[in-house]
Parts: sequence; structure tokens; C-alpha cells
Amino acid sequence: MFLKKSNFFSKISIKILLWYSAIFISNAIFLFLLAYFIVSATLRDKESTSISLEMEKILLDVQKYGISNINKHISHKEKEDFFIEILVKDKPVYINDNFKKLQPESKIIAKAKLKNTFFTIKSNERTFKFQPYKTNDLMIIVGKDVAGTEELLEKFREIFFGMILFTMLLGIIGGLIALRKILLPIKSITQTAQYIINTGKLNERIKVENTQDEFYELSIIINKMLDKIEVLVKSLKETIDNVAHDLRTPLTRIKITSELALSDQSKLNPKEALLSCLDESDKILTLLNAIVDISQIETGSLRLNIEKIQLKKLIDDVIDLYDYVIEEHGINLYVKCDENIFVYGDFNRLRQALSNLMDNAIKYNKPNGKISIKAFLINNNVCLFIQDTGIGIDNKDLPYIFERLYRADKSRSKQGLGLGLSLVKAILKAHEAKVRVRSILNCGTIFCIIFRH
Repeated sequence: MFLKKSNFFSKISIKILLWYSAIFISNAIFLFLLAYFIVSATLRDKESTSISLEMEKILLDVQKYGISNINKHISHKEKEDFFIEILVKDKPVYINDNFKKLQPESKIIAKAKLKNTFFTIKSNERTFKFQPYKTNDLMIIVGKDVAGTEELLEKFREIFFGMILFTMLLGIIGGLIALRKILLPIKSITQTAQYIINTGKLNERIKVENTQDEFYELSIIINKMLDKIEVLVKSLKETIDNVAHDLRTPLTRIKITSELALSDQSKLNPKEALLSCLDESDKILTLLNAIVDISQIETGSLRLNIEKIQLKKLIDDVIDLYDYVIEEHGINLYVKCDENIFVYGDFNRLRQALSNLMDNAIKYNKPNGKISIKAFLINNNVCLFIQDTGIGIDNKDLPYIFERLYRADKSRSKQGLGLGLSLVKAILKAHEAKVRVRSILNCGTIFCIIFRH
């Protein structure tokens, strides 16, 4: 039972409701108390002022007419409204009818002797307020019935407590309404997440209302995250399918070659069979290494040895790797790069990226074609252009050429894994560089790499 209660109060909805209700009710109580104290202070101050004015009037009359003639100068209205007693050496010289009715009269006089300011006394179930004035021999006591004021304040207190109960109810109802509005986006997020977990359908999205608040921004971000996850999962499935397909061929060849080599009737040379198996194993290893490299770069787990690199030296190093192949294919190579152009990055990884682009430029070029490599400083960025006069890339394939294991129709006739451009993009992204491509079918392709200078 305790555990259920604990879980109940641990819910954020209950916490929000309690906090909202507590704040709302506390503010309401504070405002009611403030209003009560202002009203009560105003009414009581008014009564005190009235008594003080009467006291001043009596004092003036005493000074002007003397004690013996004071009775003639106190009006009938004053006698009805106020309670007045004048004493000289503790002997009453004047007492009006109202004061005589108070019980006990001696208690009022005794308290007046002790007090120097206003005091209240209850008599006959009514409340009276008095002000004493004392000199050596003279003591004047002036009072007034303030029961009406106290009754009014009592009614105000009753209304106040009734309003408190109403405010508490209003606070809870308002809290529930506000809570429902606040938690509606959270409920939508929870339902969407639960639906995806139960069905495995990543195409489900949170319903977003254009409230422009924090929940709106959160829903937008979660939807974008789901978009990214959907793309990654789809890419992962396609990658697994493509890897399985690309591994099937070399593994089948290895199996067939091995079976033929082991067969007694086979005329296959064991050494040739081993070389064939080794060649197919190298293809598998190259495929797996490329996939691992791309994954490490994309996840940021691959450490880069960043250094200042002379771009021309990097280009020359790549050309040296393909010098023989370029000459064999009869390709005309043109290079333009100033020796004062530098970039920051990992020399080996950038060489790997440029080598893949150079390999494609040679592999898909026309006989006696051309390759142009140019580097410029443009808008404080280093721009490297690699252009060929090869078969080009169809417009429908351009959006997908950087995806893993993607191979355009025309490139399937050439030997390759479909990972070269994926690796290029991953390496350049790790260097905070960008790669752009433009191509015209049967005319050629140009890749542009943009380094931050």
C-alpha cells in the first residue's frame, strides 16, 4: 500500500498539480489576508479617530467652562453615541447614562488607570473601545460601542473562509485543466514511442501542434531524430544486404576453388587454387576494412593526426601512386596548385580520400582521356577540383553515390566495392571539409573539395 502511494506521488503530473494548486491557493490566501487587514485597520482606525476627536472636544470644554459646567456643554447626541466619565481625584464628577449601563463600571476605571492608549472591554456580550486621558488629579474616559465594526469584520472572516474553500476547489480544477494541456504533448510523445517499440515501425511521428513552446521544439527535435534513426536503420539494412551479397560471391569462389583443389579428378594446380583463394580473401578483407574505417570515422572513434599539410605535396604523393596506371591508360594529367596553399588534417587519411577520387577518375575515364587537378583559395577557403572526361554519372544516381555499397548501373561493369565515395565523404567530414559533385553523362565528372583555410 505504501509503495502504491509512493508511486502515486512520484508522478510528475501529481507533482505539477500539487505545486500549481499550492501556489494558486497560497497567493489567494495572501491576497484575502491582505484585504482583511486593510479593511479591519481602516475600520478600527476610523473608530479610534472618532473617540480621539470626542476626547479633544471634551478637553477643550473642560478648559473653557470648567469641570462643574461640563454637563451643560455635552450634547444629547454625544451622550447617546459615546460612553463618558470624568473623575477628579478618583471621584466621578460626570458620568453619562451609557457609561452607567456598563457592567462592571469599576473594571473599566481600573483598566483605564493602567492604560495610556486605547483598550477594549467586552460587556453584555458587546465590545467597547475606550481612550483614557490622565493628569495628576483629572482622568477622562471616552468610549464607544464598536460591536458593529467587529460584527462586520466577523462576517468578512466568514466570507473569507468560504472564499478560501472555493479558491482551493478552483485551484484544483484549474490545475487539472492546466495539467491536461501541459501533459498532452508528453502523452503524445509517450504513445508514439510505445507504438514504435511495439510495432517496430519507424515511420510513425509525433503529432505536432504549432504552439511555439518548449514542447513544440521538443516534438520537432524528436521527429527529426526519428527521421535520422529511420534513415540510419534503413541504411544499415541495405548495408547488411549489400555486404551479404558482395561477400557471397568471393566466398562461393573460395568454396568452389577449394573443393576443386581437393578433388582427386581435378586438374587444378593447388598453388593456383591457393592464389585464387588468397585474392578473394583480400577482396573480403578490403571490403570489411573499408566498412570499419567508415564506421570509425563517422562515430568519431578514429583518431586523426592533424598537421599542417602542403596541398601540392599531398597531390604529388597521390599522383606518384597512380603514375604507372595513368601512363598505361594514356590519360593526360594536368595539375595546377600553388606551393603556398596549405590545409590542416591527417596526411594519410586525406591521401586515402584523394586516392579514391583519382582511382575513379582513371577507372571510369575514356581511353586517352583527361584528368585535371586544380587548387585555389576562394573566399578564404581552399577549393580542390578533380575533373575527368569519363562516362559521367546519371542525374538519378548523383544523390546516392556517397551511400555505402551504392553502385550506379554503368559502374557495375567495373571492379569495385561501392565504398570508395562513402569513405571519401566520411574522411572529409571528419576534417570538417565538404565535397560537391557535378556530372554530365558521357562528358565527365568534377569533384570539388572545400577545406576551411
